[in-house]
Amino acid sequence: MTYSVLAARGVIGAAALALFALAALHILKPDVHPSRTMISQYALGRHGWVMALCFAGFGAACAFLFAALIGSVPTLLGRIGLAFLLADAAGLTMVAAFPMDPVSTPPRQMSFSGKMHSGLFLIGVPSQVLAVLLLSLALRTQASYVTLPLLPLTAVIWLSLVSMITIMLIVGPGKQPNPNGPERFLGWPNRLFMVAYGVWLMVVAWPMAR
Repeated sequence: MTYSVLAARGVIGAAALALFALAALHILKPDVHPSRTMISQYALGRHGWVMALCFAGFGAACAFLFAALIGSVPTLLGRIGLAFLLADAAGLTMVAAFPMDPVSTPPRQMSFSGKMHSGLFLIGVPSQVLAVLLLSLALRTQASYVTLPLLPLTAVIWLSLVSMITIMLIVGPGKQPNPNGPERFLGWPNRLFMVAYGVWLMVVAWPMAR
C-alpha cells in the first residue's frame, strides 16, 4: 500500500468523521436553530467539543488530501490550489481551537478566541473556495477524474458562499435582528457549504484510495 493510498483513505475517514459530527450536533443541540445560525455556534456551551472535532476533522482531511495530491498535480494551477488547500487545513485546525463568542458580544468585548475565530474565518473561507476551484480545474482532465462531479460540487460550494455573503450584506452590521428577515435562512447555505466541501474532499480522494 503506497503513501498516497494511505493519505487518500485518511481524507475519506477524516471528512466522514467531520460530517458525522456535524450531523450529530443537530441532535445533541436542538436549541441551536439550523436555519438561523452558523455552524460555529455549535461550539458554544455543552457538547461544544463535538464542533471542535468537526472542524479538526475537516482540517485533517485537507492535510491528508494535500499529502495525497502533492506528487500528482504537476501544473501551476494545481500547485496554487494545493497551497490554498494547505492554508485551509491550517485554518480549520486552528478554528477548532478557537471557538467564537456569542453572537450578541459587542466587538470591543470580544475575547481573544472570538477574534481569532473571526480572523481565521476571513482567511480560511477564501482559501477553501479557491482550493476547490483550482484543484477541480487541474484534476478534471485526468482520466480518473473525468466522470467525477468535481465541477458540479464546486458550483454548489461557490453558490452556497454567494448566498451566505448576500444574506450578510442585506442584514448588515449594526442592524437590529429581525426574526422574519433574511437572516432566518443563513444557516442553510452555511451547512450546505460545509457538507458539499466534505463530499468534494472525499470525491477527490476516492480514485487514489481504491
